[in-house]
Amino acid sequence: MSSLMFDLFVFILMNRITAGANAAVTYDSTCTCEQISTNACMTYTCVSIPQEPKCFPGSSQIALDDGSFKALSDIMIGDRVLVNKHNIHEPIIGFIHAKRNSIFDFLAIEIQSVAFNSSSTLMVSPNHLIFDFDSNNVRFAGYFRIGERVQVIHNNQIIPGEIISIQLTKQQGYYAPLTESGTIVVNGVLASNYATVSNHVLAHRIMSIYRWLIKLVATSTSSEQISWILEVM
Repeated sequence: MSSLMFDLFVFILMNRITAGANAAVTYDSTCTCEQISTNACMTYTCVSIPQEPKCFPGSSQIALDDGSFKALSDIMIGDRVLVNKHNIHEPIIGFIHAKRNSIFDFLAIEIQSVAFNSSSTLMVSPNHLIFDFDSNNVRFAGYFRIGERVQVIHNNQIIPGEIISIQLTKQQGYYAPLTESGTIVVNGVLASNYATVSNHVLAHRIMSIYRWLIKLVATSTSSEQISWILEVM
């Protein structure tokens, strides 16, 4: 078994074993009343299903290589976007998943830049990975608390951005862009391309299979379409 295939096996195994401890999973519940008595429901049945990772809403702002910004909903495959503090811009090579229509729930994380006295709001799903400033670890967005700090990119350097509020918000569409490095800067905050699995390094290594395959197979320029390669994986 090749090293890459072994990693894939370990990845799947870890994802099954540690789902409860390591995944920031939220659920949608639907309840149906089975028996009503004096205007009160006496018996009901509820069904809960895990919410799919939604990553970022379409209104998220992405920095391009010409210094301008573009809403994530307008980003196309091939657009060169900022991915780290070294002013490196990489092309969007695909979308892990995307949905342009409908309204979805996100966390609205308001971030205060300590060094430059400016603030921004990152809207992200709870189970998406973003970078912690103090530990340099990558954590689920839903695990951050007020007072903790994330990595903000400003003038080609990483500066601390303190979380000053966390609220729920509803936004249109969701998108999970994919770059060669596995990172992207969204609303000034350094974020991973990945969600659901808590290990960014392992997820990036496994996704190298997909990145390699889409170089061999032409991908659609429409962010609405998820490659059949990724669906098979």
